[in-house]
This record gives sequence, structure tokens and C-alpha cells, in this order.
Amino acid sequence: MRREINSEELGFFYRATGEAIWQLQYVEDALCKFYIIVCIHFGCDGITRENAEMNQKQIGRKTLGQLIGLLERTERVQSSMLSDLKEFNSLRKWIVHNSMRENGQDLYTDHGRDEFAKKLLVFSEMARSIHNGISDSLMHLVTTAGHATEEQIMRMANSEIDRLKGKA
Repeated sequence: MRREINSEELGFFYRATGEAIWQLQYVEDALCKFYIIVCIHFGCDGITRENAEMNQKQIGRKTLGQLIGLLERTERVQSSMLSDLKEFNSLRKWIVHNSMRENGQDLYTDHGRDEFAKKLLVFSEMARSIHNGISDSLMHLVTTAGHATEEQIMRMANSEIDRLKGKA
């Protein structure tokens, strides 16, 4: 059945789209840091502890696809992680660039709205899952290399959270 989207549905659509974009940015930020740390650890792309901050500013401007390409070239990232990232990037392209053109008319049907909403929710869930996977990989790399313990990392993270909340 065709009908105009109501204000509640439109509100959900905008909130879900905003959440998806926000979650994407968390993944991109984590991937940038992950790439820097992988390069420092394995000595790739000329990134060292000394020039990491300078490189992070430049690499932080890259898109998800570009970051995936950088990680792929290191040959130090599991193929399953790269596969998940590529699938995520494909869905990102649809949300950011093509959803309105390819599926905007779907918002005028109940089934179309449901499918559209599912894609947005799947994307946000993928983003959270990928972000957690990146965090786990970073924790493993840093702790097994002896750079820090999990307790030290968690203490620093909690301290930063407190600072952001105005408690420090």
C-alpha cells in the first residue's frame, strides 16, 4: 500500500540515519588509530612512534574505503576483518550516497519503509560490532607486544571518560 510517511516514521528515519553516520565516524576514527598502531608495531609505511601524531592527522582525513585500502596493503590484518570492513563500506556507500536515489520511493510503502529501516539498523549494528572488533584487536596487539597492560589501558580510558564528563 502506498502512502505518505508520517511524522513519527520520518523522525525515526532521520534519527536512525544520524546514528548510522555517527557510528560510521567511530569506526573510521578507530580504523585510523588501528592502522597507525599496526604500522608502528610492524614497521610499515614509514610510520614510527616519533611521526605517528603527524601521520594520524593526515590519515584521519581519509574515507573508510581509503582506510581499508591502507590496512589491506599492510598485509597484517586478518582477511575476515577486511571482508567485514568491505561489506560495511558497501552498505555505507548506499546510506551516504545512494539511498535516496535508489530507494527513496520505497519510503512510500510499508514494506519499503521496513526494508529501509532494517538496512539502517543493520548498518549501525555492524558499526558497533566492527568498532568492538577493532578495539579488541588493538587491545590484543598492544598488550601482547608489552606496550601496556589491559588495566593500564582501561585506567587511561576511564580517566578520559571522567575528563570528558567534567569530573577531572
